[in-house]
Amino acid sequence: MSEKKHAELKAIFWREFSNYFNTPIGYIFLGIFVIVTNFLFFYINNFWNIGIATLDGFFNWIRITYIFFIPAITMRLWAEEKKSGTMEVLFTLPVTDGQAILGKFLSAVAFLAVSLAATFVLPLTLEYVSDPDWMLIIGGYFGSLLLGSSYIAMGLFISWKSGDQIVAFLVGMLACLFFFLLGYQPVLQFFGPFKKILAYLSVSWHFDSLSRGLFDTRDFLYFATFILFFLHLNARSIEKWRGEQEDLKKEVA
Repeated sequence: MSEKKHAELKAIFWREFSNYFNTPIGYIFLGIFVIVTNFLFFYINNFWNIGIATLDGFFNWIRITYIFFIPAITMRLWAEEKKSGTMEVLFTLPVTDGQAILGKFLSAVAFLAVSLAATFVLPLTLEYVSDPDWMLIIGGYFGSLLLGSSYIAMGLFISWKSGDQIVAFLVGMLACLFFFLLGYQPVLQFFGPFKKILAYLSVSWHFDSLSRGLFDTRDFLYFATFILFFLHLNARSIEKWRGEQEDLKKEVA
């Protein structure tokens, strides 16, 4: 990537990332995420009574938390641009579709990384009271980042297609729930002979592997494919929109 293109991508990234903190909304989302995940781990998961130095409960709950949290941080990425009318302005700037998509995607991933970093008090607590397996902790956090990044790519596409923040949130939540439930045992048992295929398509199956400290290239390939697939869909949708805008200009002229 040339220095100029890198600067343009960086500008979009910082524009979007700073938007999370220009209003109280970003801080509220961050605070809720930390409070909810800590509450679920320490109290609902009954950490103080199980007597095991593990973050398994945290990583189990984070998959469910993401169903609500990720759509909340992606719903505005395109929908707000459409509502405010700044999308046309954005695409008149010397940036490519790919730079716009990647800048928005990376900004949301960075916000997710900040949110995960804010929960690092949990493994530090484990280190203080016992001797945890840090490979499991690293695998779990890395898997959480990949899982969240996959949902972000999907949420970004949904935000474009919906054009409304509330609709984007609801549809995004249902989409995250769908991929989560694909790996749920009752669902797998119901589909019988297709359960291996469904298990592989489920984000939970690959996330579980990483959270156990198993770094398998198949899991990395799955998440990379998931992310690239939805970013590609977003790019094609923008390309189609550009064509429609050009046709509209010709009709008006």
